Amino acid sequence: MSPSELWLTAWRRVRGRFMPCEAAAERLPDEAGIRRLGLQPLRGLALWWPIGFTSTVLALSSLGSLQSAQGRALLLFMLACAGLGFAWLSRWVWAWPSSSRVFRSSLSGAVGMVLVALVIRHGASADEAEWLRLVFMGLGVTVMGGVSFVSIYRRHQILARQRELAERELALAAQAQLAQAQIQPHFLFNSLASLQHWVHQGDARAAPLLDALTAYLRATLPLFNRRQLSLGEELEAVRQYLAVMQARLGARLQVDIEVPEALRAVQLPPALLLTLVENAIEHGVVPKLGAAFLRIEAEQQGPALCLRVIDDGPGLPEQLPPARAGRGVGLSNSRLRLAQSFGDEASLSLENSAETGGCVATLRLPMPMAMAMAMAMPPTPLA
Repeated sequence: MSPSELWLTAWRRVRGRFMPCEAAAERLPDEAGIRRLGLQPLRGLALWWPIGFTSTVLALSSLGSLQSAQGRALLLFMLACAGLGFAWLSRWVWAWPSSSRVFRSSLSGAVGMVLVALVIRHGASADEAEWLRLVFMGLGVTVMGGVSFVSIYRRHQILARQRELAERELALAAQAQLAQAQIQPHFLFNSLASLQHWVHQGDARAAPLLDALTAYLRATLPLFNRRQLSLGEELEAVRQYLAVMQARLGARLQVDIEVPEALRAVQLPPALLLTLVENAIEHGVVPKLGAAFLRIEAEQQGPALCLRVIDDGPGLPEQLPPARAGRGVGLSNSRLRLAQSFGDEASLSLENSAETGGCVATLRLPMPMAMAMAMAMPPTPLA
């Protein structure tokens, strides 16, 4: 190792030991990253009251010991310099308490103290110079100690906020994984039972059902490993699911899908639309005797995407049945994942349809602002 490398290694060790922010400097975000963490800059009286209180006490205790107007002017000058220096250095270090800023603030504070000491030496009388030097040393220690405390406190605040967000993200990810693990297609066991029965009976519908079920599982299982997917990808999984159900139910299931091509790039958590379609099939289509109708539609409403799944089944009962194991898992997990991904900006609601007599499931979620603005703009006419 060369002498320059040895010197650099030694300097890094010394700096990491004696500079409080250096040990975690690699983990500290920049100023923009700190703002994204939700940590606000230093404002208001939180900065001014400590230095104001200290300056007031020093002024009241020192004015009586200074007889000349020149000495009192120098005292007020020192208090003003200390207050302004502490305010500027603290705000600067608070914005980003890196080791370089701590070092430069200490260096600038030392330079300022030297300049003020020269002013006292040449501007104060011999009788008052000693007292002013004592006050000056007290102010210097107060300012530099305050800036060091601010940097240490801010560093711990940033690291605590990072740990809090990391733990929250892990908790949300665990909840999302649990929610996705609980979303198991309710039709799967019924489809396997139908397939087994048709195979034993030699029914010609067994082979198309097996093909449709295999295609559905191949299309949907990889989706649960992703945090988001496009509406177009979700629709492909829905089509595979409906193919399975049409193989089981035959011609009595009629499906209509109306989703504009421009909306198919919108991102959403996986299996949200699929869960609503499964719910409509299980509670709206299967219980109905004879032909049943299912409609899926999407439209843009301002900056939001509105998805609807409409059936013409028996609709929602006036009084919900008592809760039992397995009931409502899909809808409750869908609402949980909506809240995790979009907060209060997304919603999922169920209501009876006056037009079809069945149920309407409405899913609203925010669209990216750029996509919403692009879709709201009229098309440019060709020259």
